Amino acid sequence: MRGEIRLTIRAAMLVALSTTALSAAHAQITSAPGADVPPLAAIGDSQNSGDIVVTALRSTDRLQTAPAAISVVTADTAKAAGVASLADVSKVVPALRFETGIRPGVPTIAIRGIAAIQQGEAPVSILIDGVQVPFLSIANMDLLDITDVELLKGPQGALYGRGAIAGALVINTRQPDNDFRASGRFTAQEGADYKGILTVSGPLIEDRLYAKITGSYQNRRGLLYNSTRHDYSDFVDSGTLDGEIVYQPTPSTRLALSAMYTRGTVGSNYLELTTIAGLTDFSTSLKQNFWNRDLRRLFRTSLTLDQDTPIGTLTVIGQYARARDYVITDIDYTQAAGRYNYNPELDDAKSIDARLTSKPGSRFQWMFGAAYQDRYTENNINLLADPAATTPQITGITYQTDTSKSYGVYGRASYDIGAGFTVIGALRYDRDKKYDVLTNVPGTGLTSPFTAWQPSATLKWQAQKDLMFYATFGQGFRSGGFNAASVPFDLVGAQRVYPKEISRNYEAGFKAQFADHRITLNADVYRTDYDNAQFQRTIIGATSFRFITSIRKAHVNGIEADLTIKPVDDVTLGGSYSLSASRIDDFNGTSLYVGNPMPNAFHDNETAYFSYAPRFDDTYHGLLRFDMNRRGYISYNLSNNVNFQPATTFNARLGIESERWSVDVFWNNITNKRYPEFVFPDFMGTIQGRLANQPSRAGIELNFNFGAR
Repeated sequence: MRGEIRLTIRAAMLVALSTTALSAAHAQITSAPGADVPPLAAIGDSQNSGDIVVTALRSTDRLQTAPAAISVVTADTAKAAGVASLADVSKVVPALRFETGIRPGVPTIAIRGIAAIQQGEAPVSILIDGVQVPFLSIANMDLLDITDVELLKGPQGALYGRGAIAGALVINTRQPDNDFRASGRFTAQEGADYKGILTVSGPLIEDRLYAKITGSYQNRRGLLYNSTRHDYSDFVDSGTLDGEIVYQPTPSTRLALSAMYTRGTVGSNYLELTTIAGLTDFSTSLKQNFWNRDLRRLFRTSLTLDQDTPIGTLTVIGQYARARDYVITDIDYTQAAGRYNYNPELDDAKSIDARLTSKPGSRFQWMFGAAYQDRYTENNINLLADPAATTPQITGITYQTDTSKSYGVYGRASYDIGAGFTVIGALRYDRDKKYDVLTNVPGTGLTSPFTAWQPSATLKWQAQKDLMFYATFGQGFRSGGFNAASVPFDLVGAQRVYPKEISRNYEAGFKAQFADHRITLNADVYRTDYDNAQFQRTIIGATSFRFITSIRKAHVNGIEADLTIKPVDDVTLGGSYSLSASRIDDFNGTSLYVGNPMPNAFHDNETAYFSYAPRFDDTYHGLLRFDMNRRGYISYNLSNNVNFQPATTFNARLGIESERWSVDVFWNNITNKRYPEFVFPDFMGTIQGRLANQPSRAGIELNFNFGAR
């Protein structure tokens, strides 16, 4: 019966989509291109890219005049394309890979050929309303009440410090003000997946005190079936409460207090064991006999002061963040009752960032500041016998504790030298002192500092109003760290201390608009050189361990292009291309792995979309949107023998909207294309650990809005 219902929903949606598409085609044929069709606000990609304002460069710029490779997902685009998380952003922004990963606290992130590593740092800095997220455990989140998401590509160490070795993800949310508004989104889709989000915002004291609160809750049965337990492993039962209070006692002073709390239980480590040849076989099912889960408790709060002074704006940001995960998983990933892992993890960080920024309007602009962070982590592994085990099991514990005390000082300056030319320079110095110890093994404590200078330089030429060229150099830095003292270093070729990673990027690009801004074309070419690129492996056996090793020298050559065409006011076509051709140049001083691609990043990625947003009358308008995303070739290990060929998925969305509400039906992964979202290469000798993507699924979404738009 359930299958018949699914088939009926999908068939009805396919008929509706086909009918609407034919109607759209007929309307475009019978209407002159210059017909007087009112522009649509808050639908599809109606916002002209020349009007989009970005802040990712720590300055306020129009997207088309910002001298950097930046991709933006606006609130309108997010709604039209069904973008509700950072994982969804990666499906419409080709340079970014952001996927579930083995569990929510360790998402898989890659950009421009370089990837995140489990128990390590991400290749990008992630900021929410200007506040830098201190660790990945709280980065994999729903996008709540956003205005836009900006992806700044290329090393950004001079702006954001260590961790921004390949770019920065900047999330901006809508701020509370004098206008009352209440909005909500409710989604239901296959897999018994139900999600609700509600936001209320408005003034507490007019012109002085404002507040916003957002609550979200998701309950999902799941779609990835476990044939041993006869249930679904990718379940979710999680809620988030997010709030903000803004106080403006005077026009020159602004205080913003924000806080977020998440609590839930989600499916974790739902890996399927397979051979290399079996990576493409998705007819199988999960086999774990144990109920794999992650009990999550996340908290983040920050206080931001913006104070105008006679020489500029002083910004001070203080933050505290804490993530507590109790990860409980099968360790052999089979139907046999053997061992399980009870893995409590704690991440705790306090930080402060202060900077002074010059007043806008002059030819010379400047900014300088300093930042400090104190971070504490625990990763306690308890390999225990399954209560249902009938044979003796090898048990063991590893209690790893790490601390990091880091600071950075930075500055940025730009000067308009005339004739359309602007020069920009920035410099930052970071020092990260780390300590690592196995608390259950005496004498294993070790301390090491990691430091780096991170310069950047940019030349911008605004050749015409709608044509800009730029060339830039930037350097990034990712701290080194420690492998646990329990790792058999000689056996696996790893080191107790792995070195810092450095990236150097050389890039040139242009941004152009034609035909009264109906055509937008942005493109860039780049080369990034990496020293000591970090790569993580996990090996499961009688003794299990995880370690990070370094690739001595590697590089990435890339091309990126974004094209948007708006032939008439209610039709938008767009496409993006990203090539990241990576190569290992030197692994350990020998020919080992030389010439192979860097692991865990796509060789290329392409997206395309068609959006039709007709206005039916003064009250109602519609939406028809098709999205295509092609994931290029990807290798998961240094030997390049664990890999996956390109995979293409298609999504569709059909909806109707009034000023106060909208209803959309959607169909994601229409062709049911299956691919790995995560792979543990050589997980158990020749056995690979694979986490599969979700199959085809359809659903419905209801949005409402009262008060200010």
